[in-house]
Amino acid sequence: MKPAIADDLKRLNSLNDLHILDTPRQASFDRITAHCADIFDCSIALISLVDEHRQWFLSSVGIDESETPRKGSFCNYAVASGCHLLVPNALEDERFCDNPLVLEAPAIRSYLGALIKSPDGALIGTLCVADHRVGRFEERDIAKLELLAATVEDLIGAHSQAVGASYLNSRLSARSSWLRRSHRIFKQAEKIAKIGSWELDLESQALTWSDEAFAIFGSPENPPASLQESFAYYAAEDQEKVAGATLLLEQKGTFVFEAGVNAADGTTKRVKVMGDRLEADKHSPARVIGVVQDITESFHANLALQRAADRDALTDLYNRNAFDRFLQQTLRETKNSDSHAFLIMLDLDGFKDINDTFGHLVGDVVLEEISRRIVGALPTGAIVARWGGDEFVILATPAIDLEGARELGDEILAAVERQFEISGRKIGVSATCGLVEIDERSNAREIIRQADLALYHGKDREPGRVHKYVPEMERANHHRQAAIAKVREALDLHRVFAGYQPIIDLGTNRLVGLEALMRLSSSTGEQITASEVLPAILDPILSREIGDRMLDCICGELAQIEAAQPELRYISINATEADLLSRDFATKFLQRLDQAGVGAEKILLEVTETMLMVNDTATVQKVLSDLSTAGVRVALDDFGTGFSSLSHLRDFPIDKVKIDSSFIQSMHGEHQSRMIVQALINMASNLGIEVIAEGVETEEQRSLLVQLGCNLGQGFLFSPAQTSCRINAMRFQNTGSEALSTKKFA
Repeated sequence: MKPAIADDLKRLNSLNDLHILDTPRQASFDRITAHCADIFDCSIALISLVDEHRQWFLSSVGIDESETPRKGSFCNYAVASGCHLLVPNALEDERFCDNPLVLEAPAIRSYLGALIKSPDGALIGTLCVADHRVGRFEERDIAKLELLAATVEDLIGAHSQAVGASYLNSRLSARSSWLRRSHRIFKQAEKIAKIGSWELDLESQALTWSDEAFAIFGSPENPPASLQESFAYYAAEDQEKVAGATLLLEQKGTFVFEAGVNAADGTTKRVKVMGDRLEADKHSPARVIGVVQDITESFHANLALQRAADRDALTDLYNRNAFDRFLQQTLRETKNSDSHAFLIMLDLDGFKDINDTFGHLVGDVVLEEISRRIVGALPTGAIVARWGGDEFVILATPAIDLEGARELGDEILAAVERQFEISGRKIGVSATCGLVEIDERSNAREIIRQADLALYHGKDREPGRVHKYVPEMERANHHRQAAIAKVREALDLHRVFAGYQPIIDLGTNRLVGLEALMRLSSSTGEQITASEVLPAILDPILSREIGDRMLDCICGELAQIEAAQPELRYISINATEADLLSRDFATKFLQRLDQAGVGAEKILLEVTETMLMVNDTATVQKVLSDLSTAGVRVALDDFGTGFSSLSHLRDFPIDKVKIDSSFIQSMHGEHQSRMIVQALINMASNLGIEVIAEGVETEEQRSLLVQLGCNLGQGFLFSPAQTSCRINAMRFQNTGSEALSTKKFA
């Protein structure tokens, strides 16, 4: 028989709580087992405590072991059944006939066990007697054994109480020692933490301080004896706060406040005071006890940390996080008062040139000076923050109107644009401002977005001025976002492809080259040109993806095009500014050509003059030089429309120039345009650079170009951009001076 798990767990917990298992032998228990052996004239007497896996003998007579396995033990059956157990002949009892304790030593034949309970009533074991003789015990012996078992229970209870008393005594001793130690530690902690204690007797109004409290208040010779006298030590600006806190003394509760203190030794401190009211009892009157802590160091440290968290490390202006708090506060005030305010966002023009030319250390000096100038131009109450890099935001005072905000922006720009002189060199910086009005409908994120939109709208159109946000600016922004979304979708769905526009020998009408132009098909099947999604192409991330896709198209289609057009000498592909500023562009470009088996000499890379005018010209020169060395030829597109064409021809490896279509289309009607075209052709020819005329649309233009010495051209006169399949099917006739038109293409 085995007890239920839940009951057994409860029983085992009760047994373990007695702290009696595995304890040394006790004479009181040994006397009982010896008495049982004598009374019942038996060879074995045990006090058996049944543990989880064993029966442990608290006292024993006739058995040398201190424990035996619980399984199969006679005592386990008694505990499991919940009553005494009498076994007249174990050999004839099916429960024990094969038990090792019966078949082997001590060869038990008869057994009698009485239950032992813990003080809480749990069955924990038995007081039992056993013998090697059959029928040694009878029913009448049970009462005598149970009486002795009750004595065992009393002794176990006494043991448990003794253990508990010993434990409490040790705890009390440890507690007393701990209190003494704590008191010493508290005194030391008071000094280290600069915390003093105080107590106010509410009946007598007597105020007492600890030693450290005296030290905090400067060890006054005549310490205040009452609460009112102590007020004199607090800073004037905090007197009202202190008086308000003391009103809580009449209530049940606590108070906490921080205040400045003018100590008796002449020092100024910051303290934190806490108090707790205790009601009167038979030993003490009502009183308030509390502590005062000198928090001067942490107070100033927190001020420094707050400043560091709110300030830009370089300029000492507010940073973004701090400015956002001011903006949120302004929004709340605007909504509550039905008023308005203005935010100005300022961005420096050309600051990157200063960093690139003079280095970042000089750039930092310039930013510090610009910050001082902006602060100097602001009226009292305005807030300025460094938004990031060379960008600043200003929150004008609420009283200002739109005209005043514009004037403030102009004053800031005028202050910024004054020349700097650093190490004997004069440096000029300009800036552009975006202005947005804040009203009750505004939210912080939208205000910043609108100011940013106005700023960059102005930088594109009229730098150096203040530009107020107007809703019409959203259209251009929406157009840009729509273009980006359209191109992104086309890239993801593989609907971007190359359209090839022929480059023709103007004298012989033979095909010389093809310019690969980006085309994409919309979800409706409409073909879209690059000019229709120009804002997306100007995006640096998308432009690189487009360039990769175009190069994939060329590498995949060139072999078939060459087979169909054996006179083809090259295909041109347009580079982007992002490509030329990427230091690994040349390596990846050449690797892609090599993987596709395309010779570098078959590729003409087209760049514009604006791409060559970036700040990092060294990187652009290195990229183009590496490509040119590998055999890739370079063409300067839109030639004649830039600011420094001649220096570009000198400083970069240019093989061809493409005269902008605006000159070609106006040279018949405008003598000046014709003279410019003639000059460009002559200059390029003298430098050994081949010329390609763009935008040739009429036979008259073609003829005039031939007369002026231009050999190559492209335009609608010959063909618009076509798919590779259409290019493969075209037939370019060598007709001498005969006009060439798209009708002559199959």
